[in-house]
Amino acid sequence: MTGGWLLAQLPAVMGRDPVISGFVRGFEEIADSVRDQISDLEHELDVGLASPEMLVYLASWLGVELDATRVGDAEVREAQRRLIRAVGQALVWRGTRHGVETLLEALTGSRVEVIDPGGIFAPGDTVPAATDVVVVRLDHTGGLSERQLRAFLAEELPIGVRVDLRVRSAGGAG
Repeated sequence: MTGGWLLAQLPAVMGRDPVISGFVRGFEEIADSVRDQISDLEHELDVGLASPEMLVYLASWLGVELDATRVGDAEVREAQRRLIRAVGQALVWRGTRHGVETLLEALTGSRVEVIDPGGIFAPGDTVPAATDVVVVRLDHTGGLSERQLRAFLAEELPIGVRVDLRVRSAGGAG
């Protein structure tokens, strides 16, 4: 019995049957083409190695919208990889001071400080005065507009929180 990897697994009597062997060879061709297409799947799911198109898809899993029109730009692609990694790492911190700092740092490439007096306090702790203002300080915007930063913050912070956005420089690496 001559044939491929799938045909070789058949009992000899079935492998000699021209109808069955032809049918199995057809499946071998289909399976081989599928294996060829998915042989790099683990690399496509690695943010550091994924193709630009896959980065857009991976980001969508995390609720992040990437600019698919700029996937050819290597600098943009690296910023997108940095953002996807940060979102994945910050999932458990979403909506907190730490989470906002992590995501904004990845988004802008800037040093970020978030001042949020809210929290959970144990009996006897000094509780800061109540306020609905969160102060966000950035060294630079990483090329994003103030509107884009405020839209991001509106998604990450609790409803009703006002943002006092303080940026030292509007440009910066991004």
